[in-house]
Amino acid sequence: MRYSSFIVDGRATWGVVATDGTLVEASATGAAPASVEDHIETMSVDVTDRLRAAAERGGGVDPSTVEWLPPVRRPSKILGVAINNMIGQRLAFRPFANPAFFFKPPSSLVGHGQPVVVHESWGVTHPEPELAVVIGRRAKDVAEADALAHVFGYTIINDVTSPGLKAEDSIELVSPPGTRGGAYGRLLGWRNVRDDDHARSNYLTYHARSKGTDTFGPIGPWIVTADEIPDPNQLGVNSFDGDTAVFVDSTANLMFSVQRVIAHASAYMTLLPGDIVHCGTSMRPAEGGPFRGITDWDIRRVDGRPMRIEIDGIGALANPVVVESDR
Repeated sequence: MRYSSFIVDGRATWGVVATDGTLVEASATGAAPASVEDHIETMSVDVTDRLRAAAERGGGVDPSTVEWLPPVRRPSKILGVAINNMIGQRLAFRPFANPAFFFKPPSSLVGHGQPVVVHESWGVTHPEPELAVVIGRRAKDVAEADALAHVFGYTIINDVTSPGLKAEDSIELVSPPGTRGGAYGRLLGWRNVRDDDHARSNYLTYHARSKGTDTFGPIGPWIVTADEIPDPNQLGVNSFDGDTAVFVDSTANLMFSVQRVIAHASAYMTLLPGDIVHCGTSMRPAEGGPFRGITDWDIRRVDGRPMRIEIDGIGALANPVVVESDR
C-alpha cells in the first residue's frame, strides 16, 4: 500500500492511495489513528485491513485538489548517511569503514509540490536525491540480517544541502608550532597531511544550517510499504532539472547497503517507529547532462524549473524552488 498525508478542504489528514489513483482518507474507513505515525506505531491489523479494502474500492479525493504534506510529519529523528555512494568514496583519501551519519530536523520537511526556499546570500545550494527508509519497529542493536524486518516502508527524500552555508559554519583551528594539533590532532591520523604546518590544522564543520534549514527536506509523495519493494538495494534513482535528466543512478551503487545502514545506526541510537533514515545520494551524471557533479546543480539558478526525483517502485517527488532576496 501507499500511505500519504495531505490537506483537503483546509483539513490536515492522511490516508492511502487507491488503485484508481485517488486518495482515500483513513477516517472514511471507520475508526483510525490520527496520523500515519500513530498507525505505524500501533500497526492494528484491523485498521490495515480496512485501509487495504478502501484502497481497492477507490473513489476517494482527486490528488490534484490536495496540498501534499510530508507522509510522516513528526519523526523523532531524520538520519542521513554522508557520502554513501561509490563515486564519492573513490574520491576519499580514506574511505569510510562504516556509515557516517548526520541529522536533519523534522522542521526541514516539506511535502511533494511544496517550494524549497533559498536566499542568494546562502551561496551554492543543491539537491541530493535519495531513498528514504521509514522505520516500522523499534530497532536497537539489530543484526544486519534482521534490519529490513524493522522497515515499514520507503519514500523519496531530497536532502537539499548548502555548501555555502556549510563554508560559513566551518573553522580551521591551528595549534602552536611543535604541537601537531595536540591530543585532538592525534585522532586525525587519517588525514592526508601535506607538511608540518598542515599537521597543526584541525578543520571542523557544522551541518545544522547547511542541511537543516526550513524546506531543506522535501519528502514523499507517499510511503510505499516494504512488502512492495523486494530489494531496496536495486532501485533506479533518476533526477531531473525540469525535464532534463541530470543524474541517473541506482541504490546498487551505495557504498553501504540499506541493511548495513540500519544495523550500524541501531548500534548507537534507538530507531523508533516513524523515524526516517535516508541512505545516500544519487550522483552519477546523466550522459550528456548539464552537470558533472552534484554541487554543480545550484538551485539558485534554475529559473523556475522544478527539481524532480524518480525512484523505481515508489514514484516521483517534485518541488519548485523559490529564490528570495537577501534579508
